[in-house]
Amino acid sequence: MFAVKPLSLTEIRKIYKAHVTRDFPPDERKPLAAIEAACARGEYQCFGAYEEEALAAYAFFVRLRKEGETLYLFDYLAVLPERRDQGVGSRFLQSLMAGPLRGADCVLLEVDHPDYADSDDERALRLRRRAFYERNGLTDTGVSARVYHVEYQILALPVGKPRNSAEIAEIYRALYRAVMPRWIYDKMVEIPI
Repeated sequence: MFAVKPLSLTEIRKIYKAHVTRDFPPDERKPLAAIEAACARGEYQCFGAYEEEALAAYAFFVRLRKEGETLYLFDYLAVLPERRDQGVGSRFLQSLMAGPLRGADCVLLEVDHPDYADSDDERALRLRRRAFYERNGLTDTGVSARVYHVEYQILALPVGKPRNSAEIAEIYRALYRAVMPRWIYDKMVEIPI
């Protein structure tokens, strides 16, 4: 049985310590305290995918209500190593789109920019990840960004109304401003248009 459920703060802490710290490099990880504070403000949501009561995948989101719209940014999305290459990631994304994200006005996702890979193997891995997202309905927004010195391309789920690149860039900025102190945002987030 495959089920997607919201995570409690206790579950978020456990998944962060056991999995996020393993699955994401230090320069892509927010401090757990920042995630906890954003959850307390209602600006962060986390979901787990479970098979037979065991965690198979997780997704952490920045969530923002702005001008009557509900906006999301995937902060972390990962399938547990022992469950990869079994269709779990696709089922999880489809379940999120059909369930918790169905009414969203915009859902964005960062993917490591392949042009900034350190090696051919790393570039191939980044292209493979991007192809996975595209197979699952995400589209290129034409926006790229540098956050904490990591280069990203911004993809979007097919939800809400169509947006141009300038609108996507503004939504992306607003999502980061919601969870990041202004002085850090000004120093660490670059979104060229």
